[in-house]
Amino acid sequence: MVEPPFPDDLDSLAATFERQFRDLGPVRPLRVLGAGFRSLALETPGGVVLRVGRSPDAANDYAKEWRIGKFLVKRLGTIVPEPRWYAEASADLPYGALGYRKLSGETPAWGVDPGAAFARDLGGFMARLHKLPVPEALAAGVPEVDSYRRMLSAREVITPVLAGRLKAGAFARVEAWWNAFAGDNLMVTPRLVVCHHDLWHDNLVRSASGRLSGVLDIAHVEVGDPAHDFPAPRYFGDGFMAELVAAYRIAGGQLDASDEYRAQRFYEAREFGGLAWAIEHSDSREIDAAVDKIIRGPIVAAG
Repeated sequence: MVEPPFPDDLDSLAATFERQFRDLGPVRPLRVLGAGFRSLALETPGGVVLRVGRSPDAANDYAKEWRIGKFLVKRLGTIVPEPRWYAEASADLPYGALGYRKLSGETPAWGVDPGAAFARDLGGFMARLHKLPVPEALAAGVPEVDSYRRMLSAREVITPVLAGRLKAGAFARVEAWWNAFAGDNLMVTPRLVVCHHDLWHDNLVRSASGRLSGVLDIAHVEVGDPAHDFPAPRYFGDGFMAELVAAYRIAGGQLDASDEYRAQRFYEAREFGGLAWAIEHSDSREIDAAVDKIIRGPIVAAG
């Protein structure tokens, strides 16, 4: 992986942006918002967020966001950021860059209930997202995915790691869960809607008044099983989820018993997906974090 000049060469990045995006406005001084495996996030004095790729995955994400962003903004409004500046991979930006106007607010804390108003707003947003016309989304470049089959594919990636990290009894419970999950015909559904696929706290923005003011990382948006959108917000707690589901239904979202069943199973599987991603990207810190969550999660801890 090629590392961008971070954090002590922001002047070099600023010069690159000034050449690449002549309508961006004042660039210096750049402020670092955060750094992850995929992206370095920066903010200009004019309130533009610039994400700089740190891996090939980032370049693919930016291209997808640029492709589908206008469709989502047109249908959902400015609660999703509209990509305004885009650079393909180049010598100066090995994995590209993407920019948008910063949305007002902050990401809520992981595992802490951000309030009933936020839950109602998120439930309403999910209903609007799930009601988008699928043919139009596909035509706009939103890809289709089989959420269940993709989760099944994680098993062969994570099993060797968990075999070496878990105690025998815990590993046996995980293997029994996977056997049941792999043969669960109730996970197969003809329902297809436009989903976000990663509505966890870091991809949500909460205003000072406690309302949902933004939904980030639209690179995750795909056409798939609507049940897959419910596990991530569940980490905010049962009370939060009750408000969210009620608001989702009031806004016209469909969530029947079979959908709730699949959502529960996807919740149980969620950290396996996170572990598979960390293994595939050789991110040792994320591997440790994912294994710890699995140990404390609904499959191992419940045993």
